[in-house]
Amino acid sequence: MLALTGDKRFLISRERDAFLMYQVEGGSWIVMGDPIGAPQAWAELLWTLRDLADRQQGRILLYEVSPAALDLAIGLGLQIIKYGEEAIVDLADFALDTPRLRNARRSERAAAKAGARFHIVPAAAVPVVLDELERISDEWIRSKGHREKSFSLGRFDRDYLCNFDVGLVTIEGRIVAFANLWLTEGKQEASVDLMRHRDDAPTGTMDFLFVNLIQWARERGYRRFTLGMAPLAGIDGHRLAPAWAKVAALVFRHGERFYGFRGLHGYKEKFAPVWEPRYVAGPRGLGLIQALRDLLA
Repeated sequence: MLALTGDKRFLISRERDAFLMYQVEGGSWIVMGDPIGAPQAWAELLWTLRDLADRQQGRILLYEVSPAALDLAIGLGLQIIKYGEEAIVDLADFALDTPRLRNARRSERAAAKAGARFHIVPAAAVPVVLDELERISDEWIRSKGHREKSFSLGRFDRDYLCNFDVGLVTIEGRIVAFANLWLTEGKQEASVDLMRHRDDAPTGTMDFLFVNLIQWARERGYRRFTLGMAPLAGIDGHRLAPAWAKVAALVFRHGERFYGFRGLHGYKEKFAPVWEPRYVAGPRGLGLIQALRDLLA
């Protein structure tokens, strides 16, 4: 899905059975996630990129990689740091009436009582509602004081959004929230990308949207639903931990005004996910700081 955002370069294996996504910023060649495709091709791809970067006197950074890529990262001589955790809902075990989902259930029912209704618009019909979705997106960006991000997620782009089914919440026929869906063909995983709502959406609207999307995916045989990353979550700031871990743990606990790390983790926790670690792997020493600066850019 991220391959469709238009802001990445691609490296394809010799057998054309795998690829990786990356972008060059400053002196850093930044890889987005694990390579995609045949695992036996991952080493070839990463070493090829390492060689390309080295020829340009650059450095590589692997961003949001899973434990499956760590052996390769170690072999490349990279320093590994934990970036955070990804929230995964096992759809086979998802049941809204369980105690762990009490808060999500209350919010979903409150929004439903306020008149919220759930709809799926197939990709072919998305152009019909694009103008209204764009107005909602613009309102959301202004209200939050955000700017569009990129690379690790999509942005509001009309051509991009037309690739995906979109989940809607309406009140008396008026769209008040939406999210575009990332759905794998083999039904291994469902997820969302952009999640935006109007300022006057009733309390609990986004919980209502998530609960209904999760149940919709479960009914259609998807195995898991990904709620996305909680940056800096699950990093131990023990007094004997390395300096980066202490700083990350401190920012997670006290950095709400900069990003809302704890709030984001707490929001996703209400859906009772399993938390899976994700890592950053890059050069040692000052090179890692420079690569992380390029990543932020």
